[in-house]
Amino acid sequence: MFLRPGPSSQSRRPREWMRNRARPAQQGLTIIELMIGMALGLFLIAGTLTLFAGHVTSNNALMRTTRLNNELRGTLDMIIRDLRRASYWGSAQTGAWFPGTPGVQVNPFLQLDVSSDSITYRYDVDGDGVLDADESFRIRHNTAEGAIEMLQLDTGGSVTSTVPVSDADLTDITALAFTLTDRTVSTTCLKSGPGPVAPTPPVLHVREIFVTITGSLRSDATVSRTLSDSVRVRNDRVEGSCPT
Repeated sequence: MFLRPGPSSQSRRPREWMRNRARPAQQGLTIIELMIGMALGLFLIAGTLTLFAGHVTSNNALMRTTRLNNELRGTLDMIIRDLRRASYWGSAQTGAWFPGTPGVQVNPFLQLDVSSDSITYRYDVDGDGVLDADESFRIRHNTAEGAIEMLQLDTGGSVTSTVPVSDADLTDITALAFTLTDRTVSTTCLKSGPGPVAPTPPVLHVREIFVTITGSLRSDATVSRTLSDSVRVRNDRVEGSCPT
């Protein structure tokens, strides 16, 4: 029995060499390529972190501005609501003449004094038509505290109580201004001649108050806002009357 001899080592080498040449060459990354890849990765990470930090900063600034705006708006609204009551008189009908009226009374709540940073006014709290000791008020800017206060005055003008209007723990009020605009409207009378109260014909005073507040946050003085609003005094001042 004859055995067929196997291939010799010399005959296997050419086939293994051809097989190895058919495979694609496998190469790794060089140190330069690794460094370039790491640099690009770090650049992308730095850009992402910068974008995120900018977004957080902008969001915090917006929140601080919104908070200050809400605080100043709330303070301004309280001032406007109270000023709207100025000169209210529970016995306003006695200030107008009509047949049978013994005389025309003057509204005791007409006082409306405006200074650089305060306003003094009156209104009939209990509606009895009489000026009482607790029906005179003043809104002022307390520059020492950086706050806005409402003062209650007696008939002599002395302060009886003080109520804060702004929150001194959150806001620093740096400016408060009032501007009074008094527009007059002339009327006509059906009957000529001198009236019971001069001038004749009567003159209607339409009063409007402009209020401006400037403030900043206690926690961040760089956040500052200025708000303005106006209010028309609902109780117009009537000066004079028609002849009897």
